[in-house]
Amino acid sequence: MQLASHAATRGRSIAFAVCVTALLLLGGCATGPRIVTPEPPPIPEGGDAVPENNEIVLSDGTQIVADAPWGRIKIEAGPGLRRVYTWRGNRRGVILEPRSERFAGSMGIRYEGQPPVWEAADGITKVDVEEGQRRFETVDDAMIWMQIRRLRYAYTNDGLVVGWKTKGDTLTVEVWQFYIDGEKPTTLPGADNTRVAVGPLEVVPQKMSPHLVFADGHTEPYNTETAAQHSGARAESKASTSTISCNWFQRTFTDCSERAEAAAKAKAQAEAEAKAQAEAAAAAQAERAAAAEAATPAEPEYPSATISGSTVNIRDGSSTNSKVLFQAKEGDSVEILKEDKGWRYVKFEDDRKGWVADFLLKK
Repeated sequence: MQLASHAATRGRSIAFAVCVTALLLLGGCATGPRIVTPEPPPIPEGGDAVPENNEIVLSDGTQIVADAPWGRIKIEAGPGLRRVYTWRGNRRGVILEPRSERFAGSMGIRYEGQPPVWEAADGITKVDVEEGQRRFETVDDAMIWMQIRRLRYAYTNDGLVVGWKTKGDTLTVEVWQFYIDGEKPTTLPGADNTRVAVGPLEVVPQKMSPHLVFADGHTEPYNTETAAQHSGARAESKASTSTISCNWFQRTFTDCSERAEAAAKAKAQAEAEAKAQAEAAAAAQAERAAAAEAATPAEPEYPSATISGSTVNIRDGSSTNSKVLFQAKEGDSVEILKEDKGWRYVKFEDDRKGWVADFLLKK
């Protein structure tokens, strides 16, 4: 009976030790928050092949990079109907849908709504994207169409057109190939071939920033300040955990040798130095940008006015014989850029420009 009692007591002691060990291992060696670098947002798998009847601009394995008025955007094509958009540090993918019939002359591919595989990007959860070919009789028709769309474009002399913007929770992107009288144009007013480039696909995943994850679930950015506040934080990814320090008991069950600790500290120091260098480079770039902006002469201030007629023709020249570009309505605000006798060359708030008779302006 004494032997049985002794064996039972020993068994309970071993079980207690195992439980304590398990708790220590599950809790990890560090007591601070975890440094977590998340995986890049998911991108949908390739879509179906583009139907032969649909007119697209980009072929599989190519990309387009455009320095449009709202900033740079990169569009990756393929496989099939998939398009991947990169803007302002965000990279997201959409499987576009082929049009079954022409809409405003286009028989391209598009998607409108909230894509199935899409992680919110700076509040953007929906898209309105379009790719196709637009056919016009004259160059003037093409230029007027771009004006009335009220989406600012970058375009080349051969009619490759890219425009995008964000508004609310929606990303809008359009990619067009213009044709004039059945042919690609050779020159377009205001075109800049250096702002749009097409080439072979180069996949660059979105760069993810580390952040601190605390025991209660809340997160904080990981930077120089927070790193100093939480020096005991441990780095984690989905695949592994790096342990910085352990006590004598934990070293019995985990890889906490002095060599492992030294390697972890060296890695942490290298990451901190790299981050400091990146921050210094970013600060230097910001200083250069500020200096360049300060050196750029300020745009002249032009007198303002409003349209006084109920429906007013805006023309491409200073006479009633000039072609009507578009129509303005009473109350529209304009800036007067120049004068020619009884006519004024004006710019609207959406950057459209044209000539209007002086008597139709209220100054």
